[in-house]
Amino acid sequence: MKFLPRVLGLGLLSLLIMLLAMSCESTKPAEFGSPNRLKGEAIAAPESRQIVHFTDSSTEYVTPRSELAKAFIRQFGDGTVIDKIQVRKAPGDAGAAVSYYLIGMGLRNGAFRAMALPLSSGGDNTFYLRPNAERYTISGTGCPMCFFNFENGRIVGTTCGERVGGSNCDLKVDKNNSLFAATR
Repeated sequence: MKFLPRVLGLGLLSLLIMLLAMSCESTKPAEFGSPNRLKGEAIAAPESRQIVHFTDSSTEYVTPRSELAKAFIRQFGDGTVIDKIQVRKAPGDAGAAVSYYLIGMGLRNGAFRAMALPLSSGGDNTFYLRPNAERYTISGTGCPMCFFNFENGRIVGTTCGERVGGSNCDLKVDKNNSLFAATR
């Protein structure tokens, strides 16, 4: 008979601990991807790198442009020298969400090269680069300047700045990037 009260007490204690654990779980703060975020706002994942913050009057590069240029040179990995870094708003439809791209431009053996990476919004006019963000790379042949073509805020092709016989701009799309993989 002394065994039954102990089993009943142990069962009630287990139930109390389980209820306590479940109540703590419901008060946990919202995590990335939580449905509690604002509509249209993308929260940056922890492994993302903050690139830029926009204010009403300026663009503040949180990651210095010199560091971005070095990272682009590493990402190309073929001798391309990047000498221009910019964050550009992608043209899109009036009611659609705004897209921004981090773009590095330069030359490789005299040929134009550029790489564009889409940025994710942190919600407060701050934009981040995700490691799994697509990588759009342009290689120009006989073309002094290539441009990305956009449709609905997404890169869909390229255009050569000067149409000269045999000149073109080739676009390569990769599913991810390692822009800052070596610097972590």
